[in-house]
Amino acid sequence: MQRMYVVVISFFFACTAMSQQTKTKGVFTVSSQAALLNGDSHVNGQLLLTAGYEQNGWMIGAGSGFDYYKYRTVPVFADIKKFFGKGNRQLFIYANAGSDLAWPTDNQKTNRGNWWGWNVPQASVFKNGVYTDIGFGYTLFNNKRSGFFTALGYSTKTLTEVYDEPVWNGTNSVITKRTLKYTMNRSLLRIGYRF
Repeated sequence: MQRMYVVVISFFFACTAMSQQTKTKGVFTVSSQAALLNGDSHVNGQLLLTAGYEQNGWMIGAGSGFDYYKYRTVPVFADIKKFFGKGNRQLFIYANAGSDLAWPTDNQKTNRGNWWGWNVPQASVFKNGVYTDIGFGYTLFNNKRSGFFTALGYSTKTLTEVYDEPVWNGTNSVITKRTLKYTMNRSLLRIGYRF
């Protein structure tokens, strides 16, 4: 019988200890970010807006923005972050993956018109690709979990360009369809503000 009392009392203390643990509330967050991108082309910029839900050190959300590296595009992606530590100064890792929607300027499109007397009026057409971004960062949040953060990362975006090109085959000129696939790998330095 005495063992039964010990088991019941132990069970009571275990239940009391579990009920006293505070459960963290989830919070909806919105972040605006700017990044410098550097790769095999010249340095260029990126502007992003992300929104998500954070709970227990994890943030899951989605984002979009403008990427001006080499070709102007609109990345649309899922955003996942894992925060380490407690307080307002935390390390985090992140991963983004999604689609890269082509939106090139007129100057970025290939136009092979008026070559050897051929008039090819149509400029190139871009097809959407893939966007990925991974890295780590550090938060400088205030007591309300908002404020600045910075990150270093590695990003890849892909695009496909299709255009008609006049080609001389030795006897006459013919129009040939050309396809160029671009994979742009770049490192990035990002600074953002979480509201």
